[in-house]
Order: sequence, then structure tokens, then C-alpha cells
Amino acid sequence: MKDKFQMSVEDNSDFAKRIIVDSIYREARVEGINVTFPETQQIYDGLVVSDLGYEDVAKIINLKHAWYFLLETLEYPVNLRYLRHLNFLIQSNIMRTAGSIREISVRISGTDWVPEIPTVEKIEAELDRIRSIASPTERAIELMLSVMRGQYFDDGNKRTAQLIANHELISHGCGVLSVPDDRLTEFSGLLVNFYETNQKDQIKSFLYDMCISGYDRKRTISDEELRRQRQEDEDAIREFLGRKRSLET
Repeated sequence: MKDKFQMSVEDNSDFAKRIIVDSIYREARVEGINVTFPETQQIYDGLVVSDLGYEDVAKIINLKHAWYFLLETLEYPVNLRYLRHLNFLIQSNIMRTAGSIREISVRISGTDWVPEIPTVEKIEAELDRIRSIASPTERAIELMLSVMRGQYFDDGNKRTAQLIANHELISHGCGVLSVPDDRLTEFSGLLVNFYETNQKDQIKSFLYDMCISGYDRKRTISDEELRRQRQEDEDAIREFLGRKRSLET
């Protein structure tokens, strides 16, 4: 699978920060949280949204904190410890077992398929398999699908899956993954089919074609050049203001 975008990690991180509220909104919608984009923006900004319950508001706030953590730890390798901590951040103050591997059977809405109880050994083996994939973009998609189908945690698996996929993408300059709201029904159908059959070609193509955004152009300006330009601009403006004040007096 060819990477769709090739950015520097710094540019990809900046891009992710610019669209962070949209990413949080889309991740919440995939999980079935009934929130609008304006409400997501309000919660992100620390404002009260009276129409939402405590748990939905907490989930949005937790996604915000998880995204901040993700963008601060792009150098950290994708492993089970990191995956658990993402889920802990996502489910903090919501579930007592946040960040712990699931130990009980669960049912998934929309299908009679029941995922097996995960074990540390099986998850580690799956992560080893995914790490062997050459393309960062394909690794990201495989990570997302593995966490979703494996249902590794008691709750928040879809949110955890989307975040770990974005960690893999952003840390390699390959874009940002989120499911567009107007494609949510299509995605849900493909996901149920994937749950039931473990056939992933269709949903992988959908995620690749419809859900990864970014740009190809790499910036050539260095940090040193940026500092030089800013200093020259600041000096010129300071000189202008000095001349203006001397004329006024």
C-alpha cells in the first residue's frame, strides 16, 4: 500500500493540530456519541453544553486530552503499553477498568458475532505482525482494524483504534485519518461485514480512499531560516515604530 501523503513529521503535526476539533468530532461520531460539531467545538473550548449528558461531555474532553498526549509522544513506539495508556486517557473518569485488557465477553451492536477474549500474548503477536508491514499507512489502517475487531478493552475501542492509527500516520508524515460524517453509514456497514467475515480488503480500501487527509508538499525552510526571518521582521517593525514615535514628539 503506497503512502498517500509525504510530509515532514513537524508539518503533519501542525496539520493535525489545525483540524483537531474536526478529528475529535468524527471520532466521537464513529463511537456513536450523539454530538454536533458546534457542540464539540464548545466543549473543546471549555464551554458548557447543556444538551449533553456528563458521560458524552467527558468523552469529548478525554479525546482532547488523548490527542494532546498523542502529539507530544510521536516518538514513542507503538506497543501494548502505549495502546493501554491511550485507552486509559479515553475512558478516564468513565470506566473503572480504563486502560485494562478486556477480561469479559462483549456483544457488538449490529451483529451476532462475538469477539474472543483477548490476551496479552495474542495482542503482542498481532502488534508484531503489524510492525512488519513496510508501509506506515497500511500499518496505521491495520492497527485501527485490529483494535476495533479485537475489542481489546471494555469500551472505547473505536476511539482508541482511531488514535493509534493517527499516531502511526503522523509520526511518519503520512496524514490524518478520520471517517467523514457523511460516510459514516457506509463505514458502519463495512465494519460489521469485517467483524463477521474478517475480510478486510473492502474496508481497507475505503479507509485509504476516503478517510486519510493531508498534503504532499514538503517545506524546505529550516528552523534557522525561520528564526532569521522573524528577527529581521521584528527589527524592521521596531525601527518603524521608533521613527514614528520620534516624529510624533
